[in-house]
Amino acid sequence: MDSENREYSILIIDDEKMNFMILNDILYPEYTVYTASNGAEGIKMAREYLPDVILLDILMPDINGYEVFSSLRETEETCDIPVIFVSGLKDEDDVVKGLNLGVADYITKPFKPEFVKLRVENQIKISRKMEAEVLSRTRHYIKELETKSEQLELALDRAHAAGRSRRDFLAAMSHEIRTPLNAIIGITQMEMQKQNIPDEFASAFEKIYSSGIGLLGIINDILDLSKIESGKMELHEAKYDLPGLINDTTQLNIIQLSSKPIEFIVNVDEDLPSKLVGDELRLKQVLNNLLSNAIKYTSRGYVKLTVTHIQESNNSVELVFIVEDTGRGISDDDLKRMFTTYTRFDADHSGEQGTGLGLSISKSLVVLMGGNIKVESEYGKGSTFIATVKQKAVRCKKIGPKRAEKLRTFTFMKKNQLNKRKIQHDLLPYGKVLVVDDVESNLYVAHGLLSAYKLTVDTADSGIQAIEMIKKGKSYDIIFMDHMMPDLDGIETTQALRKMGYKNPIVALTANALVGNDKMFMQRGFDGFISKPIDIKHLDNILNRFIRVELEKNIQENLAKELSIKKDLSSGKNIDLVKSFLRDAVKAVDSLHKIERELYLVSSGDIDLKAFITVTHAMKSALANIGETEKSAFALNLETAGRNGDRIFILDNIDPFINMIETLIAELRTINEPSKHEDHDVTEDLDYLTKHLSAFIAACEQYDITAAFAAIDAIKENSWNKDTMNALNELHDILFLDSDFEAAIERAKIFSMTK
Repeated sequence: MDSENREYSILIIDDEKMNFMILNDILYPEYTVYTASNGAEGIKMAREYLPDVILLDILMPDINGYEVFSSLRETEETCDIPVIFVSGLKDEDDVVKGLNLGVADYITKPFKPEFVKLRVENQIKISRKMEAEVLSRTRHYIKELETKSEQLELALDRAHAAGRSRRDFLAAMSHEIRTPLNAIIGITQMEMQKQNIPDEFASAFEKIYSSGIGLLGIINDILDLSKIESGKMELHEAKYDLPGLINDTTQLNIIQLSSKPIEFIVNVDEDLPSKLVGDELRLKQVLNNLLSNAIKYTSRGYVKLTVTHIQESNNSVELVFIVEDTGRGISDDDLKRMFTTYTRFDADHSGEQGTGLGLSISKSLVVLMGGNIKVESEYGKGSTFIATVKQKAVRCKKIGPKRAEKLRTFTFMKKNQLNKRKIQHDLLPYGKVLVVDDVESNLYVAHGLLSAYKLTVDTADSGIQAIEMIKKGKSYDIIFMDHMMPDLDGIETTQALRKMGYKNPIVALTANALVGNDKMFMQRGFDGFISKPIDIKHLDNILNRFIRVELEKNIQENLAKELSIKKDLSSGKNIDLVKSFLRDAVKAVDSLHKIERELYLVSSGDIDLKAFITVTHAMKSALANIGETEKSAFALNLETAGRNGDRIFILDNIDPFINMIETLIAELRTINEPSKHEDHDVTEDLDYLTKHLSAFIAACEQYDITAAFAAIDAIKENSWNKDTMNALNELHDILFLDSDFEAAIERAKIFSMTK
């Protein structure tokens, strides 16, 4: 029998060559035979070849048979291989010792061929029987598993079908409710942005807006539940202002007190950190739910919020929120199912409205934040909810006694809710957008919200119409694309546009706000996502991102190319450009110092960041003009923080930015070369001046800031007297500091008439 075809193998471990030869002659060719001349080699070969039977000599140098057997039993691969001891020893004690250790059999020397064969064959038969039993059991288990698998697959298919039905229902419900809500909230926001609204109208708009947001909150609760149950709820952590979070939540709930004879008490630990890192939105959601429930179910007495903390380490803080009330309390039966989904305690007698989702969602959120919610209650006397969450610590000051007192007395912020709704619109008259939606009210709302930016707004009531408009050569800075439309939906329309080679930004507008949709839209050719009802702050961010920032990036790139900016005079820096920068930078530093003082002295709600945005916007371009790209990026970050109202980022970075500009001013002031434009007797080329002033005016009329700056730079290439240079610098400043095209046109025309 060829060795490759031998079914079973034997390993002989013996230090005597003669024994190898005898045993090999007995067992070969029925078995594949391996041999090892010492214990260490035998252990190695057993692990390598995994023989079916091992014949092991007892008396060997270095490692004897007992030690080899023990080593084989300690290794998982070799522990079950049957071992037959082979020895000249005939003492019964040695036989007993081997059998006690667990050897399969015992053969003594001199060898009797038939005896050896029978012993080995017996172990092979035992192995075959065990293998057959294992195989039989395995087949049985496989059959059981296949049956279970079929049952599980059937159950899984049913679950998936139920999940799809549930998801389809949630998507349809979200879309159907959000579509009219988009009109209600959107039109209300449009009206609230207007100036000098009569008080009675302002109050009515505020009530409509708050009611719409309340209904939107119920929808979002249901969608949040969907995220939690699917395991797709994610936290979005960022640095936030803890006093601001507490104030925003308490101010929101003060409105709910209405005419109830309830005292609202806020007790804030003055040693709380002023800044933390966590999901501010979700934390507000939890705290707001606890407070609103307390107020809802309390008809007299008080509702008390206590905020304290435990400093776990330099990197971690446990926030503790305690909400106590003197309301009706919770029965023992309701306490047992307090955090169960869709459960409203004392629902038959409370007369209060709600979905029964808030506490369940809040519990899931705090657990996601590494915390928990506990409740203590006595029916008829009141309840106490204790919520703990873990937040990341950052280096910051404590809130201190003054801010703690302002939070306790509700004087932390003084601006009314209507002013909070207003945002500062940066005019984008050079921008052009297309809104695609099959619902007329949605087109009306989107057009109204966008018109505040002086944008050119086109509309299309179907995906097919949008495609035809692009085919005719139209192009837009942004296309706002509704998701669910008849014939071609938003995704199909976008994919068709992308196949046509259309590369400009397309942003999805959708009333279907289920989890995962943002990623889904990005994967299908969209550049962004806005949920309906349209939030004006989100819309503002999208417009700034795709129109203002992109335009300014192009402007800076073009200016850098045209001016061939260098780092310093040794590289050929333009003297007049440096002097222009110094003039702008000195003004900017003075303004920033004033703004910094106001930021530290005034509450967060009372500071107007418009001046800060204007200064950082101007310095961003000025720094880019002299080749300071990194410093320009710093200014851009500050400008963006101003537009987003990120007071924390501004306070952390305004002082380093001022110091950086002051250092740069000191460096550049060493340049003292006289300017060629300071001679009053210069012969001016008035035709050249008139030609380029006309180009400047034409550029401003088209809101083309790049061409306007290029015209000014072209004029400055010639020699002019001091008065002319001052006028040119004034035109530059009007655009540079304020982006006021109309004022620039008017001033340029007056200047042109005097020459």
